[in-house]
Amino acid sequence: MKRNTLVGISLSVIAIVILAGWLIWQFLFPVPAAKWVFYGEKPSELRGYIYPPAKNSIDGKLEPKPEIPDGDGALLTLWPDTKRCTLTVKSGRENINITRFRESNPEVVQVEYIDESGMPTTLHVQLNDGVSFWTYPDPDITNDFIGWKFDNLAGRALPVRFRGASMMKKVIDGTQYKLQTNKHWLYEKYQNGIVLESKEYSTLPVTNSEQNHQAELALIDKANQWLSETLQDLSDTLSVPIPDQWLSTNSDPCQSVNTDM
Repeated sequence: MKRNTLVGISLSVIAIVILAGWLIWQFLFPVPAAKWVFYGEKPSELRGYIYPPAKNSIDGKLEPKPEIPDGDGALLTLWPDTKRCTLTVKSGRENINITRFRESNPEVVQVEYIDESGMPTTLHVQLNDGVSFWTYPDPDITNDFIGWKFDNLAGRALPVRFRGASMMKKVIDGTQYKLQTNKHWLYEKYQNGIVLESKEYSTLPVTNSEQNHQAELALIDKANQWLSETLQDLSDTLSVPIPDQWLSTNSDPCQSVNTDM
């Protein structure tokens, strides 16, 4: 009996030592949460990691090592645990942020772009499935935004128009669904800012969109062309490499992050 007790105590001591060693190792050599590469003028290329907040951190923010440059350039970041890849490009007042969520099925890509005049373009795509949302400034009407938004009843993306300082401040043309206090969904169809049709549903309606699949893929191709041209223009302006083909299922835009890391 005494021998078994000693063995138990010994195993407990070993476990404590191992745990203490692991904690010390984590403190001295924390596992990075992400890795990144920055392309800019000075330096032309810089690579590093992003670590969890230090134990004595006051603000609790993630810590990039080395520091990520603040100037114009392209920052590519890979977050392995969440299977998320992000691209941030700054060129003067113009900037673009792209995030690809690789753990989603289908994968989701979100794009937020601000042009030189400060006007935003928003693009949300489910790869190989369809465009959920894509709006951009109307070149002919100030403070109007046009594009496409997926409609549940139609089972495909439909043309939309928003008006106001905020892109979704007011629907002018298109449809929208509002969740009511009774948990029902209110469907509204607009034309020239007037509600033409309104109906309430107990659950959010879903229409099989298989018959519209080719049209949805064609819209993705159109979005991909816009995104590729935008990234190429930024690449030419900054004279730095910028990964492309974010809307292609056959590409890995964050592959260059792993080079020589």
